[in-house]
Amino acid sequence: MTSGSRFIASVAFVLFASQASAQATPPPPTAPPAPTPRPVTGSAQFSLLQTHGNTDTSIYGLGAEIKYKGSSPWAIGAKALLNRGKVNGTENLNNLAAALRGSRAIDDRTDFFAEGAYAEDKYAGIDSRRAGELGLARKLAITEPHLLSIEVGFGLAHEVRLPGKTKQDFGFGRGGFTYKWVISKAADFQNQANYISNLKQTNDWRFTNLAAVTAALRGKFSLKVSHALNHLNTPPIGKKKTDSIISAALIAKF
Repeated sequence: MTSGSRFIASVAFVLFASQASAQATPPPPTAPPAPTPRPVTGSAQFSLLQTHGNTDTSIYGLGAEIKYKGSSPWAIGAKALLNRGKVNGTENLNNLAAALRGSRAIDDRTDFFAEGAYAEDKYAGIDSRRAGELGLARKLAITEPHLLSIEVGFGLAHEVRLPGKTKQDFGFGRGGFTYKWVISKAADFQNQANYISNLKQTNDWRFTNLAAVTAALRGKFSLKVSHALNHLNTPPIGKKKTDSIISAALIAKF
């Protein structure tokens, strides 16, 4: 056999052996498919503070949030928050906030939304506030650990102030952002801020900010420590411009 023939035979043997080895080696296991997102998600939270002795204090807070997002571009969500408090048997905290939002995805990062909201804060001088808003939400950062989205909207509000139940109707513009830092699989930090401008009285602007750290406990339960700030530049008569609440709450997710 010539050297050329031996080379061709050697190459053919190597190729045959490689093919036989590849056929003998089992293919790597296929990764399991990603779980399908549940269409309904939500959470409920509860906070409580009680003291007895020189001062009897009782403060509790309730909150809930639910969202439906199926395979269509439409989504709907609702949330509500209630706080009540007494010192020595006299109520000094009474506020309520609720909102219902429907949205439609325009693309992977942009949503159009319509929202209706209701609020009460008796001891801040707000007997009731009703508002309807249309706007756009845009996701700027979608990769963990840092997530960021912005919103802009315009709407109409009907507000009743205490004392005397003075009524006012006005249009408003709102700009805001939501930032989330995923610290680890068990903890995250989130901040949501909004600036609201009264288009009828420009000095009557409002600012809200909610910052919270959430840490997983066990199963579906988490602990959340938050700081909420509400600023009214022209508050009701006899009231301060800024209110803030620091709270710790137990959260159950579903």
